[in-house]
Amino acid sequence: MTMEASPRRGAAIGGLVAVALALSGSVALSAAPASAAGSTTYVDCSRPAPGDGGQAAPFNSVAQANGRTYAAGDTLAFAAGTTCTGSLAPKGSGTAAAPITLTGYGTGALPVLDGGGAQDVVSLTNQDHWRITGLKLTNPAAMLARRAGLRISATDGTAHRGFDIDSLVIDRVAGQTSKNSPTTEDFVQSAGVVTGASGTGSVLHDVHVHDNQVSNTGGGGLKIRVGAMAVKGSGVLIENNVIKDVGGDGIIASYADAPMIQYNNASGVGNGVYPFSGGNFAGIWVLGDRDPTIQKNAVYGITRMSVADSQAFDCDWGNTGTCTIQYNYSRDNIGGFFLDCDGCGTTGGAQQVIRYNISENDCRMSSAGAGRSALHLYNNVFYCTDKKFSITLPDESVVENNIWVGTTDSRLPTGAGISWLWNVFQGVPRPTANGIVGDPGFVNPGTGGDTIRSVDGYRLRATSPALGNGSVISGNGGRDYWGNPVSSTSKPHRGAYNGPGL
Repeated sequence: MTMEASPRRGAAIGGLVAVALALSGSVALSAAPASAAGSTTYVDCSRPAPGDGGQAAPFNSVAQANGRTYAAGDTLAFAAGTTCTGSLAPKGSGTAAAPITLTGYGTGALPVLDGGGAQDVVSLTNQDHWRITGLKLTNPAAMLARRAGLRISATDGTAHRGFDIDSLVIDRVAGQTSKNSPTTEDFVQSAGVVTGASGTGSVLHDVHVHDNQVSNTGGGGLKIRVGAMAVKGSGVLIENNVIKDVGGDGIIASYADAPMIQYNNASGVGNGVYPFSGGNFAGIWVLGDRDPTIQKNAVYGITRMSVADSQAFDCDWGNTGTCTIQYNYSRDNIGGFFLDCDGCGTTGGAQQVIRYNISENDCRMSSAGAGRSALHLYNNVFYCTDKKFSITLPDESVVENNIWVGTTDSRLPTGAGISWLWNVFQGVPRPTANGIVGDPGFVNPGTGGDTIRSVDGYRLRATSPALGNGSVISGNGGRDYWGNPVSSTSKPHRGAYNGPGL
């Protein structure tokens, strides 16, 4: 069985391979050809003397690169195998047809930009249409502070758009790791990549963050904020990134219209060289968005418990419309699988649809959204055999077609507003009069690995009691975890698998 390809970007998983190759040593970078509309400025910080920016006589410092204003179609290229120290803040804007490109050139290791402890390694402010690709960003320091590898900001009360951020390796950024006062805002503004919009009317559109590797960054991995509650950004797509051992949140998308977060792999969130040190964090979450979707991601190995969170996925406060979490895999996260936190701030009241996910040894779901959000939790697998389930749900919850495998001392919630329909229960006591009690007939449960493709053990055998007898659900997305079709009129299987019995 194979997962269905990304509906918005075809070669989804394959991009992770390119990032891994970049980490392994030598890479062949482009010669940084400029489009017909622009020219290329070359920077080689190993040169002893400053040049004019041509390939024969490149600039030799970040300061020189900052001194030039770039135009549509231009390229700013750093030499492979070299390190430049300083805070790069190149000026100018491109166009949709001719963006400005910041990249590397030549053959060898990725060019390294070292922020030298400054606030940002690379920053763009009130600019448009940039592609940033093929670089390594680092910013270590002895003391933690507000720091980012890449920062893109809108501050002038207008809209800015067109940012393609891909194939970066971001490692060792000494951002703030405590969300507690007085460093709360420094934490919010620290990560491998930070985008933000501040000031009335400021907004970012068309932000594509993909195929990057982020590790050991204090504050978190990717923090993509594009607007405010009143003015939301659009065109946010975060995909194919590998986030590992970051000292804070893995991925956040906030104040966006219909953001998509997909095909990312996040592990060890909260750990790393600059580990999380105060407050709360989560793996992948959304805040203040309209109709956000989190799909086809793997989050695993969160071992650092924050005050109340540390979940794999979170529909947080201020979301409106529908918050959809589907086709994801999570395992061994100390804070659990899912957090409903609509009650944690400005109420959005989004419908939360959690479907066709697989959770292995997460064992916990938490709700702080009582009386605010409604939850439809269906066709998921919750496998927890190493400790008790700890599950709280919103007051208005429909829980159907799931498979629950747990311990006999676990208790599932039975509040008046929670409807249990057509589930399967093994080990864990049934909280309702309906539902199947017994072995669901998985092929090989408890054997999930490190990717969304590593959970074939949760497909169902031909002898499973869960085949073809679940509740029909309209608007069910049309497919299961593996991409098998799910009918809107015929009874589906229970659990995340809807293919033929094996």
